[in-house]
Amino acid sequence: MSDSNHSVRNERLAGRYSYLEREGLLPLPVQDGITVVVELRYAAWAGECLNLLQQHSGASVSLIGVAMDRDFPLKPLAEAFPGATFIPYEPGNYGVNEALAYALTSFVVLIEDSVMVTPGWVGNLLWPFIDDPSVQVVAPRSSTELGEARERLHFGTEQELSAYVAHSLGRRQGEWHEVPVLCGSCLVFTRELLQRTGGFDSTLFKRQLMVADWCLRARQRGARLVLSDTLYVHSLQPLLEARARDEHEAMQVSVQAYLAKWGLDSSEVNVEEGILPIPPDVSVLPPRPGITLEKSAAPVPLVTAVVYSERPLVLTPEESCEFQRRLQGQQSYGNIRWVWIRDSRRDAFPEFPVREQDAVIAVQGEDSWLHALENVAALYGSEIVVYLSASGDYDSHYIKRIAEAVLHGSADLVVSGAASAMEEPASHQGLTPLPPMELPLERIAHRSGIVPGRITRQKGSGHGLQLEPKLSLAIGYIGGPPEANILTRRSGGEVRL
Repeated sequence: MSDSNHSVRNERLAGRYSYLEREGLLPLPVQDGITVVVELRYAAWAGECLNLLQQHSGASVSLIGVAMDRDFPLKPLAEAFPGATFIPYEPGNYGVNEALAYALTSFVVLIEDSVMVTPGWVGNLLWPFIDDPSVQVVAPRSSTELGEARERLHFGTEQELSAYVAHSLGRRQGEWHEVPVLCGSCLVFTRELLQRTGGFDSTLFKRQLMVADWCLRARQRGARLVLSDTLYVHSLQPLLEARARDEHEAMQVSVQAYLAKWGLDSSEVNVEEGILPIPPDVSVLPPRPGITLEKSAAPVPLVTAVVYSERPLVLTPEESCEFQRRLQGQQSYGNIRWVWIRDSRRDAFPEFPVREQDAVIAVQGEDSWLHALENVAALYGSEIVVYLSASGDYDSHYIKRIAEAVLHGSADLVVSGAASAMEEPASHQGLTPLPPMELPLERIAHRSGIVPGRITRQKGSGHGLQLEPKLSLAIGYIGGPPEANILTRRSGGEVRL
């Protein structure tokens, strides 16, 4: 190391120690804690990532996990990490921006669940902010950064990784340098900059493009971006898979959107290979608008959707997969656990596919099948249970509509008059005439924690199931849009929504 670099390093270290001594902040150089937002994509890695974050970050760090796709199993992580906050996937809502809206600390970290951290990682990322107040975004070296910061290393154990990082800290302590853009798996920035720049542009689709775009917008607001030469974090890399055609096309659209947004020509973009064109001088470009950070009105309650087949279904494995995707894809509600109740003597699903957080309950014989339907609500900790017939036809807002009627009303059990969310209110439309206490199961939802009643086959037709509800339950009826579904009274028996 040259004498000039040695002097700069010693000066930085002296300044850091003086700051800590003056503020009484040893060992972590921050007063109000740090918010760490974790993007959850890989269920096999997420638990270890969160474990290392808790183990190596200190008590002042708050964790917010964000499910980045519909199939990510949040429930096991919520049970394993009760101190963390988790935001479920919701179509049309970019959960990272919602998580950032909840960040109230001076510093915020955005990190992917593929990143494995080591002791002292967060403190070393905060030092450049203290060295120079104009620094507002910092990233560590990793395999996901561009240029000289891109290090593709392999480690056999966590101990090997920790030994390498400790050696790097000793050799490069106090070193960092300014860069024109960052786009890797780990980023720390000030909340003050976040409030001025806003969130990430999810229309760019590719995460690295979204991060690079955010960093360029941050530079337009006077922020300095720096790379920590001191710290390395290890980012696990998934095996490359063949990209679906629609995803490939979406990628091309997002690349063109990025180039157009920053006035760049049709240069090649390949972030995986470190190829990312950036404007030579963002200060001369018109300021790009920020992305508003908004909190959701309330957490989305978990709904258990119980799917049953009242008629034998003889399907090939391919047909069963398509059947499941169609039924699940119909619903716009953002937090559903699917439970499939099968009579294994009657239903033929050779290899019925389910996500990790969902379940298939197979029983033998109709009596056991009906008993399972009556008692499935007691098996899961959801707030609402909705029954669906595999042969029914439901519109995309059906589960959302009937779940909200249960959640916001006073009835224990709600009956929908139709599958469509656009039906007239029940007081005008009414239900199909039924015996007084026999309700169509495929149109029912109820609060969790109760046994709704006795389930039998509909009399006469032999097809379809009906529920004979317990007399103590308050029953509500809906058949119209959500604003019409207001309960007028609560009691054992029937109420109107």
